[in-house]
Amino acid sequence: MQSKLGWGHFSTAHSVRAHHPLRYVAVKVQKSAQHYSEAAMDEIKILRQIADGDLEDSRCVVKLLDHFKHTSPNGSHVCMVFEFLVDNLLTLIKYMDYRGIPLPMVKEICRHVLIGLDYLHRELSIIHTDLKPENIFLVSTIDPSNDP
Repeated sequence: MQSKLGWGHFSTAHSVRAHHPLRYVAVKVQKSAQHYSEAAMDEIKILRQIADGDLEDSRCVVKLLDHFKHTSPNGSHVCMVFEFLVDNLLTLIKYMDYRGIPLPMVKEICRHVLIGLDYLHRELSIIHTDLKPENIFLVSTIDPSNDP
């Protein structure tokens, strides 16, 4: 693991340098309590459904690459491996010192969010119930095979 990306009530996310293929990924490690593990398995089912319908990678939704269980002295943790996305909208808002984001950038972000939501709602009948700036991830033009 390279660094901690963030944490929440249910999990912690880390950046990890994967070797095959060589790239960075984000690994979300769920807390070990049974109800957290069950929630993670439900999330994995939904994320697989999302990925299965986006084979061309054009739907502006995060990609679940893999998942596994890790046993530690603290219990068994469900781990989800995602594509590495550099930052989220909240980080950008803070970077801009809460003074607003340039309108062309706002339009581009909104366009991509709406593409993703339209895909979830119309094609999969999934309603995103936790839409907030920290859950809107931004794609970087940096080559992820190098250090982020």
